[in-house]
Amino acid sequence: MLEILTANIPITIAVLGLAIYFLVVSVMFIISPVKNAAMFAMKPDGPAGVTEIRVYYGGISFALGFFLLFLFSRGLGEYALIGGLIFANIVFFTRFVFTFADGGWKEKYTKLAIPVEALFVVALWTMFILSRVL
Repeated sequence: MLEILTANIPITIAVLGLAIYFLVVSVMFIISPVKNAAMFAMKPDGPAGVTEIRVYYGGISFALGFFLLFLFSRGLGEYALIGGLIFANIVFFTRFVFTFADGGWKEKYTKLAIPVEALFVVALWTMFILSRVL
């Protein structure tokens, strides 16, 4: 395992960072779905909505984090990073476009999410480029 961790430090940093992020988000939404959904300007209107928050924000985040760790543990860290890049870029692009389409640019969460996600994408691209040149 030490060989995998040290084979390409930028990939290791990026993939472990992604996995930790997704696993933490997963725990947050599984344990306290309503409270955490409120931080994202969402409010379920019944028990099924609470379950959906647990499933989609909690369950899918867990699955993604676990899958990235699985790939990484098999020596496929570059593929894990590329998967994380695809995910992060699509989320950022979708949020950016639909923030304007839906008129959500004045929302408190959006004012935080767009710059944070932009930095996240830049950081991942930086790690990807460094992984190719170091």
